[in-house]
Amino acid sequence: MNTTSDWVRELQQRGLTPKTLTPEERAEKEKSDAERITKAWQAQERVKYQRMSLWGETETRSFEFEDWNPQMQRNEQTARDIGNQAYAMTKEMRNGLFNVFLFGRAGAGKTSLALAMMSRLSDSYTTMFVSVVEWRNLKFKSFKDNKVAERLNLTEKFMREVEVLVLDDFGKETQAEAKETVSSMLFELADARRGKATIITSNDDFDRIGVEIRPGGLVAANYEGY
Repeated sequence: MNTTSDWVRELQQRGLTPKTLTPEERAEKEKSDAERITKAWQAQERVKYQRMSLWGETETRSFEFEDWNPQMQRNEQTARDIGNQAYAMTKEMRNGLFNVFLFGRAGAGKTSLALAMMSRLSDSYTTMFVSVVEWRNLKFKSFKDNKVAERLNLTEKFMREVEVLVLDDFGKETQAEAKETVSSMLFELADARRGKATIITSNDDFDRIGVEIRPGGLVAANYEGY
């Protein structure tokens, strides 16, 4: 077995000069290596959860706060205020996660702002996007298809674990049975997500949906006014 002296002699024979670190330098190097390994692991974790997103019929989507254009909405000033509100909430979530409910008419930009919030938080937390319609469809298909059931189980496992989860288009169902199923799915999920952030978008408000989720607090933003 080679000793330290053997390694030093071999390095010297190759024209290399070994460097002896002081205790302080060694401690700093170990700290730097640990930080690098941790960052690499965190990046890998973020990619893992993002790949489990359920986008539904559309391809993977992205949106940034810089893309928000208030002039495209009915009321430019209201849209500007809402964009600022979403941005402010995102900054606040860096210091502690909480749930957000975005509701209003179709086309008001709820999904876009939810995506912007998710993107801005993705450098600090694991994130995942789930179309509620696609999630519901998987649930129904899983009753008759074991492979779909396995996929659903894995997806829901990630949904329970991820730090920031966007649930898009909650309450879009028109049939009472579908609404009841989705509400039950959300209640079950909420119990497992205490201390994390769930950003929900919906064309309905709480009263019309008939459900209110408040694990760890909830911020509701009404986009109906523009």
